Amino acid sequence: MTNEQLVIRIKAGEDVAWNMEQLYNQVRRFIHAVAWKYRDSGELEDLEQEGYLALYPAIDGYDPAQGVKFLTYAEYHIRQRMRRYLQMNGSCLRIPVHCLEKVQRYKRFCSSFQQEYGREPSDREAAAFMGLTREQIEEIRGNACISRLGSLDSPVKGLDGGEDTTVGDTVASAEDMEGDTLERMHQEQLKAEIWDCVNSLPGEQPAVLKMRFQESMTMEAIGQEYDTSGEAVRQIQVKALRELRKPRYSKRLRPFLPDADRIYSMALVGNGAGKFNRTWTSSTERVALDVIDWEERRRLHLELLERVRQKVAISQQNRA
Repeated sequence: MTNEQLVIRIKAGEDVAWNMEQLYNQVRRFIHAVAWKYRDSGELEDLEQEGYLALYPAIDGYDPAQGVKFLTYAEYHIRQRMRRYLQMNGSCLRIPVHCLEKVQRYKRFCSSFQQEYGREPSDREAAAFMGLTREQIEEIRGNACISRLGSLDSPVKGLDGGEDTTVGDTVASAEDMEGDTLERMHQEQLKAEIWDCVNSLPGEQPAVLKMRFQESMTMEAIGQEYDTSGEAVRQIQVKALRELRKPRYSKRLRPFLPDADRIYSMALVGNGAGKFNRTWTSSTERVALDVIDWEERRRLHLELLERVRQKVAISQQNRA
């Protein structure tokens, strides 16, 4: 039985389910051929399903009296249904149907060019052959990239055939969980050490610093708590912070400084002429020596002392 005869029987309501199955079996290869052209933009099985659903409006609109083959008439409905499906579901980003058609045309041209010349065409060659501008070719290539994007919620088949995992589950996280954990621990230790230092301060200084930096209270508000002025509170804060800068506190906090900051701060200490006359080294040299291996430090130090002795001897000779 021909396609046209099956369509006539279906439109007449004669055993619709059986005749529909027979019609689909006869046009199945044609639907597959149409879906194959869009395989790069969507799942082949889904496209074939859309082709089958397109048969219903094609049957409703088909008029045998026009003398046109059913497949010739149905092809428009099949393609339109597949294109509409790709527009709505073919990519996580929607691309208009006419853009997808240009992408398919560009891919066919690139495939033919590759077969004939053994290489990919340049944008200039593609524009010339397809009658487009280079800007249009670049836009098409951009749409081609977008059409290949998939959703992170797309299932991934495992070795057992199951689809319990999604693409998003297989993407490595950008977070450094171990580093973040160590950083949090470092910050907690630093806070504990700081407030332990604060608690050892005399008088009202610990309470004032806690209200200022833990409770974010203003100096005026703290002054009201102690029945004094904001300026008096500021003086207490300044004195407390000055006390925390003393060596007995700064030594406890120095290990928490990054190496670069610690070395820099150490290099700022002991720059006076008296210190240099006693050690014959500047603060920067002392810090540099401190971070070098002990044996290397000893060797460099001896060389430095020898150069200093030579300079002193030359200076004494010149004076004489």
